[in-house]
Amino acid sequence: MPADADSTPRRPPSNPPPGRPPSGPTGPDKNPPVPPNPPFAHAELRVGRRPYSELPEPVRQAVEVQVGADCPHTDMVTGDSSGVAVLFFLPDGQKVFVKGLPADHERAPELEAEATVNPLLPSAFAPRLLWDLSAGGWRLLGFQGVTASPWSDFTADSSHLEPVAAVLRELSTLPAPDIALMTPWDRWGSYCDPDDEPLLTGPNLLHTDPVSANFLVEGDGFRAWLIDWAWAARGPGWIDAALWGLRLVVDGQQTPEQARAWALTIPAFAEAPPDGVRVLTGAEARSWEHWQAQGATGLDRTIRGARLWASLWA
Repeated sequence: MPADADSTPRRPPSNPPPGRPPSGPTGPDKNPPVPPNPPFAHAELRVGRRPYSELPEPVRQAVEVQVGADCPHTDMVTGDSSGVAVLFFLPDGQKVFVKGLPADHERAPELEAEATVNPLLPSAFAPRLLWDLSAGGWRLLGFQGVTASPWSDFTADSSHLEPVAAVLRELSTLPAPDIALMTPWDRWGSYCDPDDEPLLTGPNLLHTDPVSANFLVEGDGFRAWLIDWAWAARGPGWIDAALWGLRLVVDGQQTPEQARAWALTIPAFAEAPPDGVRVLTGAEARSWEHWQAQGATGLDRTIRGARLWASLWA
């Protein structure tokens, strides 16, 4: 993984309201007009992280009920969506990963979304939610800990690419659970022509945030875990592979052509409608540009990558 990959914001920070498609003409020489106030425009892309030892005492006491007093632990340094992230090492050899936010934080709904969908996710590659607690003004989720890399390496010659692709192949075939989930149109519809909604509509379970920090690869290199499901959605099965291609360019510094070759190893993407890929990749690029125009910083590399990836499918 490039040294600076985790310094790039991964995504907008909170579940969007349903997208309202813009009005106005579009065509080969015109991008869909962008609404003046995009979802996420007023939220912080990154969440300030604090050590576990600095959490309020009632919070730490509630965690101790779950993991035991004086349980060895280490604060995690990757990721940008949690106010605390810590890995506990239990006496029986098991691990528990705990993340959380103040209950009144603008991104707290992401914890609720992840807690709701987790029991319905495939256990083959999604760590189990073990417990969910609220204490001292905080909401914390405790997950099955895994022995794996702290992130995946998306560079072109990485041994992590095949196990990550294997997860995406399986995921692309799974139906979404019968619960309320956002859709791709909720997230990207504001950056599309209204007539494009059917292209981003489908029945499959989506993750929608396949960044390098969300794939953990076990030491033998044969198994990857996909974490952080706060943005689970229902849509066409090819969408995660399309988003992964962008992250190969941004996180792995691959060329768009190299990223395309890996994305095409996902059958759902290889069979995706070209217009759907064009619409999604273009909307993703425009969304990053819009957040930057609204004052978000640190997005230059993501925007460059998104433009390159979208241009391949234009």
